[in-house]
Amino acid sequence: MEYFTVSCQRRGSVSIDGLYQGENTNGDTLRVFQCSAGLHDISLKCRLGRRCREMTQRVLISRTNAIVPMVIRFFCELNQ
Repeated sequence: MEYFTVSCQRRGSVSIDGLYQGENTNGDTLRVFQCSAGLHDISLKCRLGRRCREMTQRVLISRTNAIVPMVIRFFCELNQ
């Protein structure tokens, strides 16, 4: 099993390969998600109509663990 977090300035909904996984945070703490090793499409849909510059990122996730998960960073569009 592999582990990752989704970091963004805002709270949003995370999907992996089109399957909803939940919110990216639990309060002020980033949630850790699990997946199989390999290439995955990670998406973040921000709340309140906000948009990320890239809403989906294709990422190779491997050699992670629950203590040090891979951090996938999303950035909000500048005009919002």
